[in-house]
Amino acid sequence: MARLAFAAPGAAPGQAGPAERLAARTPATEAELADFRHGAATGRLLVAVAGTPSEGVLSGGALLRVDDVAEVAGVGTLPAARRRGLGAAVTVALARTALDGGARTVLLSAGGAAQARLYARLGFRRVGTACIAEPA
Repeated sequence: MARLAFAAPGAAPGQAGPAERLAARTPATEAELADFRHGAATGRLLVAVAGTPSEGVLSGGALLRVDDVAEVAGVGTLPAARRRGLGAAVTVALARTALDGGARTVLLSAGGAAQARLYARLGFRRVGTACIAEPA
């Protein structure tokens, strides 16, 4: 799911949906499924399912935590399921899970200005900018 969600950056709807997710299952995605099962069992991963059961997972994300700091990461929605509020719901649920579990700080990184505006509407506030270091 994540590969298809992040292959089409931004929030614009697209073509990739449940059928493409099923067609993309390869041995590499079996490892992702194992990670998903581990995350679900440990409460570090949340998925949103909408529509019929045959649609399966349409949006998901991860919650990474160290002591009292948690990061919401990797929130993605299949392009065909975008603009339904699934990514926002996953983000809010992960943040709430962190706070309810005792985290004092919940952070995330916006991929761009549009995502930053969405996160602001969800209650996050900008406190800094992170940079990516690259070799010369």
